[in-house]
Amino acid sequence: MTQTLTLHDVGARLGGGTSYELPRLANPHIVNLPLCRPGPCAVVDRAGAAVVLYGLDHLGYPSGALRRLASSARVYSAWWNVNSVNRLSLAVDGEVLLSIDGLFPGRPEDHPNLAWWPEVTTMSEFFLDVEDEDWTGRDDGWNWKAGFLTAVELATGVRLDRQWLDAEHPYLAFSGPIPE
Repeated sequence: MTQTLTLHDVGARLGGGTSYELPRLANPHIVNLPLCRPGPCAVVDRAGAAVVLYGLDHLGYPSGALRRLASSARVYSAWWNVNSVNRLSLAVDGEVLLSIDGLFPGRPEDHPNLAWWPEVTTMSEFFLDVEDEDWTGRDDGWNWKAGFLTAVELATGVRLDRQWLDAEHPYLAFSGPIPE
């Protein structure tokens, strides 16, 4: 059974013993600003029954932090960096069940736990329709970043649009690195 997490639950799970605080409100660009703190920060806020966590760079890969967040919960993660390293992940009850690269998604049958996230299969252009034998990745102009956000929106009802990005939200500030 999954539960709805409070913002403090998210901070405690993510920190894994590292202290954190929920300071004042800030725009999401706060995660890109140099702060006078030894550790990372992330915007965290409620969107209906969901909790949105924005801005922690290393959560894109199946990690201890992602598994901790998913303890008795369901976590959808859409992540990419400036080098197009990316990952769309689903973790449930402390286990990462699905992890897909947007540039090299393969075929639906390459992901045995895809049934846990049926909204991904309803997106007809998500997976490559040809065998990528040369490992060149998608070159069909499909926007995998928008696909990631659409998959999360279909599953959660949460839309991270310009209005959300321009609004102020609470943010987590950690005293040190987030443990793996």
